[in-house]
Amino acid sequence: MAEPETKPEVEAEPQPQPELEPDPISVRYEMNAQSRFFLCRFCGNHVVTMDNCIVGVEGTDVNGIICRNPVNVEHDDTMSRSFLNRLPAVNVRCNACNKYIGEKFVGLTPPCPRVMEGSYLLHTDRMLYWNGTQLRYAPGAYDDRTP
Repeated sequence: MAEPETKPEVEAEPQPQPELEPDPISVRYEMNAQSRFFLCRFCGNHVVTMDNCIVGVEGTDVNGIICRNPVNVEHDDTMSRSFLNRLPAVNVRCNACNKYIGEKFVGLTPPCPRVMEGSYLLHTDRMLYWNGTQLRYAPGAYDDRTP
């Protein structure tokens, strides 16, 4: 007697899962309904809260967020590239997995806005986003909390 065929179960859309566990001594934010923050897409290391984000950047060359005071990142000491209209910048890497995640603007001179000096451009295609209830891919992330 032949066994009846079983239909494969339909899988839900996979949730983003980092490949590695973050360093246990890294700064960690609470994953609760009040918090919104970005994480390294490669290892899940927490990087920056939405409160430290200044503006989103979208264009043909880059999609990202300009922010201040990220945690768990390291940057190069010497300028290795010019970015966004040839502004001087150094590469920024996650300190847990050492993957490139963006740039830090350095040595800016007028007429560049003062807000840009020392700020970071983190690429959303290299980030995950905690929206208060779940991890999501960061492109298109926005702060949906009521003001």
